[in-house]
Amino acid sequence: MADPRFILDLGKLFIAAAWADGELSNAEVNGLKELLFQLPDISGEEWMELELYMASPVTAAERERLCTRVLQRMTSSADRRLVLEVLNGLIPPDTQDNHPQSSVVRQLQQDIEERSQGFLEHLQRPLRWILGFRGQHDADDLDRERRLEDFIKNTIYVQVTMELRARGMTIDLEDHVIRKLCLAAGLMARVAGVDHDISPEEMQVMKEILQTKWKVSALEAQLITEISHHRVFRGLDGVRLVKGFNAHATRTERKAFLSCLFQVANAAHHTSYEEIEEIRSLAKGMELTHEDFIEAKLLIPRADREGL
Repeated sequence: MADPRFILDLGKLFIAAAWADGELSNAEVNGLKELLFQLPDISGEEWMELELYMASPVTAAERERLCTRVLQRMTSSADRRLVLEVLNGLIPPDTQDNHPQSSVVRQLQQDIEERSQGFLEHLQRPLRWILGFRGQHDADDLDRERRLEDFIKNTIYVQVTMELRARGMTIDLEDHVIRKLCLAAGLMARVAGVDHDISPEEMQVMKEILQTKWKVSALEAQLITEISHHRVFRGLDGVRLVKGFNAHATRTERKAFLSCLFQVANAAHHTSYEEIEEIRSLAKGMELTHEDFIEAKLLIPRADREGL
């Protein structure tokens, strides 16, 4: 897996290269967003940091620093493979090998393999043309903005749907239900990860809840749990998760889900004070009462409760 700092610097480098002549058109910005969307494991906060880079020109000195940093941090085969995959994304489908865009990407791929400082020069010269071409021919603006909003607010949903698509699979549920269960998985992961670790027992309980409550398959539950497990340590925003879950779930559903959070917290044979307080905070965000919280908490044995 590539270093998160390397991934963020790579995104900044693409933006900086696009700023080489001091301006960005709307089509180029759209093309940049499509390109950056391919970068894995970008949190909402990191996405906003990248958007700041798109807001104002980047100096030549900063471009050089970013290029040097990317080349220095590109120390593993996984790093090089990531860059090559993103560069391949610059070539539209059905493009012929002799197309100018293909030639540009082949040169950049050679620079990467050789870790050549010429990568920046070869990147910034044609990048704006390629981005403009992509920005005009990719999905319409409404669809793009919807996907970017999902990327920030419901990253688990985005990663689950992308992974399912890559495997040729679909979940046999309505889209709004898939969004809701992905948000629920994120909330469960927040509780499980409050001690900076998620135990195998907690993972198992999360999978069982997804299977019984939302009727997904064992494979689908495994995928959703693994992605939420990974994302919780990359900055899942609890406020956004709760707001999103509230938008998709009725009060009755939110109250019933509270007991699921306690099941996850109690999976490793006891519920800690920190886990109880995390659930209390989430319950408040879900607009549930103190009585709702107590009722759900009392579903676990007192002997397993270290907190209240």
